[in-house]
Parts: sequence; structure tokens; C-alpha cells
Amino acid sequence: MQVADRLRNSRLLRRPLLAASRTLFSLLRGGPPLLRRAAYDAMPVPYLVAGHPEHFVVSTADKVIGREVFLHGEFDFAKLQTALAILGREGRPAPTHLIDVGANIGTITIPALKRGLIQTATAIEPHPHNLRLLRANIALNGLEDRVTVLAQAVGDRSGVTLHLHESATNSGNHSIGAEGIPVSSSKLDDLDLPSAPSLLWMDIEGYEGHALTGAGRLLSTGTPAVCEFNPTYLEHSGGLELLKKATLGYEIFDLKSPNSTSTSLDKVNNKYRTINEFTDILLIKPR
Repeated sequence: MQVADRLRNSRLLRRPLLAASRTLFSLLRGGPPLLRRAAYDAMPVPYLVAGHPEHFVVSTADKVIGREVFLHGEFDFAKLQTALAILGREGRPAPTHLIDVGANIGTITIPALKRGLIQTATAIEPHPHNLRLLRANIALNGLEDRVTVLAQAVGDRSGVTLHLHESATNSGNHSIGAEGIPVSSSKLDDLDLPSAPSLLWMDIEGYEGHALTGAGRLLSTGTPAVCEFNPTYLEHSGGLELLKKATLGYEIFDLKSPNSTSTSLDKVNNKYRTINEFTDILLIKPR
């Protein structure tokens, strides 16, 4: 037996090595945030599994969503909880189905299902790498029979090819542009979606106006919608005026000010353009 094999199989070494490994992994899971972040960034492997409270396979190349899920167990999920709370406060029925546009790796869909906030979901994601992780994470959490995955983009027209510009370090920052990965696109109104009471959820990096333009029939049923509102991205995509037109007459709630009453899109736009930031807005069709 080689020396390396003897060392690897040594009972004398196994216990202290196991103890040291447990200590190391405990620090990575529950130690100081700075240490955990450094450990994540230094990982020499392409993927890690985060398991608190849901289970996610994340890419170590993703320094935003993947890192946040590894460190804290979720990403942006409080926004969904805020939106549902506002719907309840405004006397609107709780949705049972989630239409998650730009589902990424499942950080909204999966906890919403696992924590009992919704019953079923349609997860729409065009990026091939995100799509693989999304499907893996759905399976890892045992949700295959409750989630329909659609591998595509959405916009204001069906049957067209769009191009997805990739971000090397942020899997949530891929955006529709003039160049990039070719992806098929459809109007939301042309998709086979359940008739159950739904919430439309969108975070698609400035393409929200185009997507809502293609969702007129869906919105006419009273389906509320949450979408990211980034003035810079919307202007760059040519989607700001489309968003204004699609949401004309809607009650609009700024999720960064959850206790406030409804506002106008112009006020939201002026506020976040001035401070060069973004927010998420909840759109509710008046009764």
C-alpha cells in the first residue's frame, strides 16, 4: 500500500481531519459574513449547494444571486412577501399561481411554493445556464409536478428571435439587446397559462414594458403584476413609454415604500431617476 493510501485510510488521522472539516464548514455556513463571502469567491469548483431553508445549486461565477443565496439562503424573496401583503391589505384575493418571468435559478418560485404562499407556478427563463440550474433546483426541492418551465423570453411579439446579452458575474443581469445569445420570444397572451388566480412577476432588466405590452389579455382579467422598475434600463430598451401605456389607469405601489398608498408611474420614475436607483412596483387593476 502506498504511503498516500495509508494516510487516507488511517483511523488515527480520520477523526481529527473530520473534526477540522466540520469546523471549517461550520464557519462557512454560520461564521462571519466577510469570511463566508471570501470562501465563496475563492471556491475552486463551478457549483455549490446552498441548503437553508430551500436547496439550491448555485454557480460560483455568479457574484450576485448565487453568492447571496449561498450566504443568506434567499434573494429578493422579501419583495414577494411585501407584494402579497399589499394585495391582502387592498382587499384583493390571494393568488394561487405564480407566473415568474425571468425566473433565473428559481429564487422566487421555489420558496413561494415550499413556504406555502402559492400552489403552482409557471417559470419562464431564456438563458441556457440559468435554465439548467432552474430545472435542477426544482427537482432538488421535489417540485417537478407543481412547476411548468418554459425555455424562452417574453416580449411584445410572438415568433421572433431576440438576443440576450450576458453578464459574466451576475446571472440576473442578462438583458435583451442588439447582440448576444439568440432566444425565442413570445407574448404572454400567446402562452398556455392556467386560469387560476395568478400573480405576474417580472424581473427582466428593462424589458418589462415590452412584456406587459404582450400581456393585455392577461392583465384584463385583473391579474396583478410586480415588475422591476429601473429608469435607466427601461429607457435603454425603449420600454418606458410601453410600460406607461400598458399600465395606464392602474394602481401602482412602490415595494420600497410598502406602507404608502398608491402612487403614479411618473412619480416613481422621477424619484428613482433623480437618485439613480431602481425599485419594484406592484400593479393592481382598479375594480
